Amino acid sequence: MPPLRRFSAVAIATALMVLGVIAGSASAAIPSATAGQTEQATSSRGLDQASGTSWGWSNTTFGVAGRPYIKALSVSNDGGATFTDLVVADSAGASNGWAPTAASIGGQVSDVYAFITPTNGCSVGQAPGGSCYAQPNRVGISLMRYDGVGWDHNFTTGASINPAITENSVIDLAVGFHAEYSTLRWSWVNGVPSYWQTTVSPLADGVARIRFSPKTMPVMTSGGCSQIPVNTCDIAQADSEQLEAALLLSMDNTLDASLSGALFGTTSAFIGSLEAQIVQGQAPVLTYGVAAPHNLANGTLRIGTFYAFLPQAVLTLFGTSGGAFDPAILSVSRTGGDGTFTPAWTSWTAGANGMDGQFLTISNISFSAPKFVVQRRGSEGSTGKGGLAIKVGKKVTLKQIAGLLKMSTKGVKMSAKVSTPKICKVVGQSVKGVKVGTCKGTLTTTRKKGKRITKRFVIAVTKAG
Repeated sequence: MPPLRRFSAVAIATALMVLGVIAGSASAAIPSATAGQTEQATSSRGLDQASGTSWGWSNTTFGVAGRPYIKALSVSNDGGATFTDLVVADSAGASNGWAPTAASIGGQVSDVYAFITPTNGCSVGQAPGGSCYAQPNRVGISLMRYDGVGWDHNFTTGASINPAITENSVIDLAVGFHAEYSTLRWSWVNGVPSYWQTTVSPLADGVARIRFSPKTMPVMTSGGCSQIPVNTCDIAQADSEQLEAALLLSMDNTLDASLSGALFGTTSAFIGSLEAQIVQGQAPVLTYGVAAPHNLANGTLRIGTFYAFLPQAVLTLFGTSGGAFDPAILSVSRTGGDGTFTPAWTSWTAGANGMDGQFLTISNISFSAPKFVVQRRGSEGSTGKGGLAIKVGKKVTLKQIAGLLKMSTKGVKMSAKVSTPKICKVVGQSVKGVKVGTCKGTLTTTRKKGKRITKRFVIAVTKAG
């Protein structure tokens, strides 16, 4: 698939927020039972119905009937002990046409609704290709509040009351998938996750369920850092900070299927991303990215936190398991500039957290666009299980990289691009080390007939001599 486009959107600064904000009253109001349902179906800002200027589910290969749907939604305001604020019953069907239960909260319709947005979909008359997909590669789930006129994703001011959404709330959200569109890979949430369970698999119906507490994120009146994977974010200071509840689901089926249970979350950041080098018979290399302005809107230094859940399928690739996990076997290193960070591991269990695995918390993060590399300790600079290594000033051929990635080199043209130009560069049919660090890029093989194949690579660049 072509790479994700860069977006400059209000608030979250990703395509998640194509919903935008409808101006209206600052005071909370109770909508009709079908107000959110109508907005999801008929909005001109890119939801169910595509138009000549905006994408929509109606213009996908599987249509509105095949898009993900909200199976359940409730909120707890007592720390997750009870989820008494029911918005969508757990028995909701897969018709994609739900509306809040009229008597769910104090006999009144909820003023909170969850909108489902295709990311990088096609508008009417737009041909799928380099800028849009007939099968969108991302899905945005955004909780919004009714303000008396329309729907707003900002819970900081004019907060919802039915139910209340605060930083202490725990949101329980279940997203259903139809077999026609079930290529779930990694998932990102704005906030602190405490529960994650997914039964989604290709060509089958499934459900992904999450519990999380939403957190504030930076907001720019224009511009932002939304590129996935995270690259750069040269913004000194945010214009404001907003409390938002959002989930982004990667549906990119070119990624390894073992990532289908991978979840990560951020606080005080525009967005997060996951890059994975997974080669059969080798320990994987996971690279997590976070993007945010250097400072908060008040001018003080921004400090954020990153959370990552590694399910059993991923731990198996590292040669370990949830029960036998020893944090000493994995290294967590920061790239993309100097800065602070503090990693810590805790165990997740199916009973308490939805799935067995390990939960990585990286706290005390300074910005703007750091990346954190998780790999088997001892493989950081070797040619063994972790990948290739070259010295500064030396080269590795594209054919050698293709061999590492198990890509055929017979009868193909090879080309490469690097995302770390300060560390390495492409020179002809080779990659040359420029500076000590982690070289990252993509290798593409092309045949006269057949599909183009692109895979990511990671190369350790070590000191010369």
